[in-house]
Amino acid sequence: MTKDTFGDSLKREREMRGVTLEEVSSATRIATRFLKAIEDEKWDQLPGGVFNRGFVRAVARYLGLDEENIVAEYTLAVGDRQTVPVWTGSPPAVSSDQPWLVWIVAAIIIIALAAGGWFGTRLFLLKRAQKKASQSSLFDAASPSSASALTPVMASQPVGTSVPPSVPADSSSGAVSAYPPTDRFELKVVTAKRTKVIVVADKDVVFDGTMKSGENHFFNATDHFQVSAKDAGVVRLELNGRVLDPIGPTGQEGKITLTRDALKVATGGGN
Repeated sequence: MTKDTFGDSLKREREMRGVTLEEVSSATRIATRFLKAIEDEKWDQLPGGVFNRGFVRAVARYLGLDEENIVAEYTLAVGDRQTVPVWTGSPPAVSSDQPWLVWIVAAIIIIALAAGGWFGTRLFLLKRAQKKASQSSLFDAASPSSASALTPVMASQPVGTSVPPSVPADSSSGAVSAYPPTDRFELKVVTAKRTKVIVVADKDVVFDGTMKSGENHFFNATDHFQVSAKDAGVVRLELNGRVLDPIGPTGQEGKITLTRDALKVATGGGN
């Protein structure tokens, strides 16, 4: 194939297969103007170098032609030569007058390994410290001495009792709660119809999503719950197994905050 016939031959191969430039462009992701420049042999309109050979190879592959032969014919037609070094699978040799390159590479590797080891050690120590702190806080919460210090009202209560003593109605707002944090405080949420529900246990959002009809969830808290629903009338609440009144009328949004005093209301201990 001569220099003046490469583009015509490639165009003829395409037309013999009934393929348009737009179809080749869509399949190879090569702009139509580049494909036309190859067929018209307007090499100055192409990026040049390895890009041109990549275009020719992609077109040959799409048309079902021998890629290597087409690329060789293109190279012969334009007098192009491979200018990009080809990776042979082995690292480049370092000349004797560049020993500093070896030391730089070695230093980079050593620094990277040292940094990785330092970060790994810090992360391990941090996790271990957090685990010890968590275990210590759990032990302190379960300790009888700490429980009596935090809840002096319970000091005279018999061991094993599950019912907290009554708190006088005129107690100051700053009085310590008579309910130890280890007492069971559980909420069950059931929906009769599909609705959006948000449940906050103490200060944490433990549920934020849509509950389906008949779906139920259990949650635990230390001090209080806060429940809100898009359709308040379809939400049923049970606090420590005791059924509570609906938090609002059907079809309207509703919101309620439940404390341990709600247990006394549920059993008739309210006003």
